[in-house]
Amino acid sequence: MQNQALLQESAVSPHHVIDAYRRAHYTIHGREPHVRYAGNSWYFVNNEAVHHKMLLQEITRLRELEQRQNLLNADKSIIHKLIARLRGL
Repeated sequence: MQNQALLQESAVSPHHVIDAYRRAHYTIHGREPHVRYAGNSWYFVNNEAVHHKMLLQEITRLRELEQRQNLLNADKSIIHKLIARLRGL
């Protein structure tokens, strides 16, 4: 739901976009990206020019990837618990 609000809001401040991207990127890659606002809806992400819309799409993609990873880890946890229970029988 937060992803939809981010994409639907047309006047998201550059500060919020940068914070959201940093958090999403760190969650997936485990390191801080270098992001700065260049003006006129353009950002520099690791010294590469990226438009505002593209950065919002990347934030959404990273958040969806995080959700998928969380589901996979939860599934693995359930499987490990079942295996442990079967071994205990």
